[in-house]
Amino acid sequence: MDLQQDLIALAFLVGYYLAFAIPIALLSSLLPEAKREPTRKAYHVLASLSIIIIISFFSTWYSAVLSILLILGVAVLLVTILEKFKAPPVIKVKRYSDKSEIPSQIGFIAIVIFVLLALFWGIMGEEYRFLAAIGVVAWGFGDATSALVGKSIGRYKLEQKVFDGKKTREGTTAGALAAATGVFVTLFFLGPLPIPGQIILAIVAGITSSIVEASSRKGIDTLTVPLSVSLIATPVYFLLKLIEGLF
Repeated sequence: MDLQQDLIALAFLVGYYLAFAIPIALLSSLLPEAKREPTRKAYHVLASLSIIIIISFFSTWYSAVLSILLILGVAVLLVTILEKFKAPPVIKVKRYSDKSEIPSQIGFIAIVIFVLLALFWGIMGEEYRFLAAIGVVAWGFGDATSALVGKSIGRYKLEQKVFDGKKTREGTTAGALAAATGVFVTLFFLGPLPIPGQIILAIVAGITSSIVEASSRKGIDTLTVPLSVSLIATPVYFLLKLIEGLF
């Protein structure tokens, strides 16, 4: 553990969140309800991209986890206080009247980061950190895109009982493409596979993300999508590495 490196990484991560989260909250408080969805989903993209900072700058998985838990713990405390005083940047960004919506979403993110980093960095080794990253990135880009496209141009509902009745074909398709694109870019910079393997793994991640997201309800996709994508991508990655080694 390199304390100096981790303190710099923590400062960078806090600066990243503050630089983007505060303007998003202020913008959301100024917009009418009908136009707030993009700012809500901007938080998802913001949170998902933070995983790149986390795995790139911290010296160990546990220092990364401790830092992110500290940051998110402070965030929950601040949100709780702001909710009590009905601060517009918090009250107006919520979709539901339930006071626990934002803290529960932050809690899901904390659980996801802890589990993925512990598994793919702590247990498997730092060379597999990218598998944690692609799950979070797929969730951030896939969920945001599917929601925005589905609500703006979605016409055909996914009628199968396994899916949330509010999801549309257009939104789910767009979410799959966005998740796959985000994962491909992540793999391009972080992953050890050649480009054909990156494309295959990105497609698998995009499809997995869209199916799980469309099946999840009441914001639980924050938990289910990253975990599902990373876990399903793992055997696919090892299979691609095996095939690569045969030639």
